[in-house]
Amino acid sequence: MDYIVIFDVIVAALGLYLIAAAYKMKKTGEPNAVLAGSEEVLKCRDKKGFVGAIYGQTFFFGFVCLAFGAFGCVSDAVFSFGRAFEMGSAAVFLLAWFWFSRELRKKKELFF
Repeated sequence: MDYIVIFDVIVAALGLYLIAAAYKMKKTGEPNAVLAGSEEVLKCRDKKGFVGAIYGQTFFFGFVCLAFGAFGCVSDAVFSFGRAFEMGSAAVFLLAWFWFSRELRKKKELFF
């Protein structure tokens, strides 16, 4: 068994979770516990402002995770897209991760 498929499934599941979390945050106006811990949420000066500021970034990063995981599963288990595709998709995933981490840190500085 190729164990990298397990990693791809986990990343895809993370993507689904982040998309659902973004939708729920937008609906309820409360920050998600993954993005801000329960102690941090208590310190938040403007919860709706934070949710509005981070919603789009969370949804986008969730979509990137879902796509990376899904294409990885297909590439590893069904049909190989090739080494160049794997390297390119890994680069896109890492860039999106660093971008999202930076944006989350900036938004926390503004609202917490």
